[in-house]
Amino acid sequence: MYKFLKVVFDVLLALIALVCVSWLLLPCMLILWCTGEHKVWYLQKRVGYKNRMFSIFKFATMLKNSPNMGTGSLTTRNDPRVLPFGRFLRKTKINELPQILNVLSGTMSIVGPRPQM
Repeated sequence: MYKFLKVVFDVLLALIALVCVSWLLLPCMLILWCTGEHKVWYLQKRVGYKNRMFSIFKFATMLKNSPNMGTGSLTTRNDPRVLPFGRFLRKTKINELPQILNVLSGTMSIVGPRPQM
């Protein structure tokens, strides 16, 4: 019963959140499409519950196929790989909002620990 209620809670809250932030997500997607490399989403592999791998949704804030991509190197404050609009999204944490889609798909939960990198 607990698992069922948790899933219902997650889905309802994620749907409400998606409706509330859709006014923000849609323009961000359009701006990223126009100013970036026509890539809106960035999927990153993460370790989730019971060590299951899944892809986490984020906005694509960096140039794709840039040096150090996929090597685990962290971005610096003025990293040239980060797009100007991407810098704004990262600073305001808006780039994390697409994770609502992960909650809707059941790979993440509203309540609980963040997935490991």
